[in-house]
Amino acid sequence: MRKHWKLLTALGAVILIIAVAVVLLNPPTPAAKPDDPSSLQASGKFGFPVSGIKIGEGGTKTASDGKTITGYNGSCGSAAQAAANYAHLLRDVNVTTWAQQKKTLKELSETGPWFDTATLAGDTLAGLKEQPPGAFEGGWIQRSDVSAGGMYRLAGCEEKKKAVVQVFTGSLDGRTDSVPLASFGTVTMQLGWDGDWKITDAMPKADDPSFGGRVKDAGPGGQDPKGPTGAIPILDESLVNWVFEGKSKEGWVEYANAKR
Repeated sequence: MRKHWKLLTALGAVILIIAVAVVLLNPPTPAAKPDDPSSLQASGKFGFPVSGIKIGEGGTKTASDGKTITGYNGSCGSAAQAAANYAHLLRDVNVTTWAQQKKTLKELSETGPWFDTATLAGDTLAGLKEQPPGAFEGGWIQRSDVSAGGMYRLAGCEEKKKAVVQVFTGSLDGRTDSVPLASFGTVTMQLGWDGDWKITDAMPKADDPSFGGRVKDAGPGGQDPKGPTGAIPILDESLVNWVFEGKSKEGWVEYANAKR
């Protein structure tokens, strides 16, 4: 009997050693962070995952315009927040405030050829002696509303190094013959880390929708099929299908405070 107990004890010790070795050689996969795409469930109204990240939050400071949020922690989640909060600098044109907008964009950028492209329309329109036809509500030519699109796609990211982010946004565009026309589009940018997230590249060329292979495609976009109404519509299933026609839905995530 004693021999049997000794044998069982020895076998138990061997099993314990094997179990410990298996754990050491095959450590459990780390839990995904709350804002990792792999941790998000397709819980949104249109089947997209919904992040905890909110537009208009994430930083600890503001730029010289007093409204653009800066001061991020360098995480990939903060890159998605920075992209949402910087998008208006690449999308908006208001002839009365253009000088400040361009100054802010320069503060938050590593300038390059893309910068000239991003500021060409604003420079041209703001340089006119008279307010251009189609301007609305105090000089707006194009006014974005990121929450009206309310989605982002993180194409690549290394914390405190580099990130490529696409932001889906709505906007109102001035028309010379009617009220402003609503449209949706994707703002694509590359961010680099320099004590804060800075735009290092943006504005993909028309003949380079993949942004040099950094993104899957140019992203969703299109004008309101109802025509000029002077307001940006709330997205519905038909509009989502319209703007995503021919574009991939893979990787797109809704911001927590998207308008739905």
